[in-house]
Amino acid sequence: MESIARREAQVITEIRSRDMVVFTNKDIVRFLDTSKENTYRIIGNMLEKDLVKRVEKGKYILTEVWNELDIYEIVPHIFQPSYIAFWSALHYHKMTDQVPRTVFLVTTKRKKPLRLQGQNIKYITIKRSLFFGYERYDKVVVSDMEKTLIDCLRNPEYSGGISQIRESISDELDTDRLIEYCVLTGSSAVASRLGYLLEEKDIEFREGELKELIDTYTKLDPKQKGSVLNSEWKLYVKRDVR
Repeated sequence: MESIARREAQVITEIRSRDMVVFTNKDIVRFLDTSKENTYRIIGNMLEKDLVKRVEKGKYILTEVWNELDIYEIVPHIFQPSYIAFWSALHYHKMTDQVPRTVFLVTTKRKKPLRLQGQNIKYITIKRSLFFGYERYDKVVVSDMEKTLIDCLRNPEYSGGISQIRESISDELDTDRLIEYCVLTGSSAVASRLGYLLEEKDIEFREGELKELIDTYTKLDPKQKGSVLNSEWKLYVKRDVR
């Protein structure tokens, strides 16, 4: 390995001391109290020596951190605010045995997809009012189990489909929190799908609060054809759903 220059060593020390996953050119300017031009030279040299990896334009990660962390520990720090969601969150919480080929995150801003460590990274933009119900586990920022289910019911297309969502539902979920989150979304479709699936799984819940949210008819699976109406939940369901 090539020798590490004094300024490069300073960068590594500063990043380590702050336990940062991803850092930017601006961070280096601040840490070293140096010019942008000098920062570009330092980062360029560090890239050549494989001391850092570029995750996207202007954003870097120490190579030692890149080698140590998995993709779920890295991606929430590339673009903020964001948290791991949908099928990826189902997988993280062991609510499914299926491993998604894409890492899904939600954010309140527009963000182009990335490819890192051989995986596709997709950011889904949501309203600020829906950006809640997430937790931090060390370096992983992910929706909690209940918000994961609510997000999945809003967008089954990012969640492996309704069959995948159905399998993820169990009595380990906090139904009071599920209903609270559903109310916060104000979504009639989510209320219909949630109520139907909880009832299907014989899980007790406060169904009255969900039914108050339902003001229109929707499909259990947005892509389904040949369905029948479940009038209780104002939901069109496939004939062979069970």
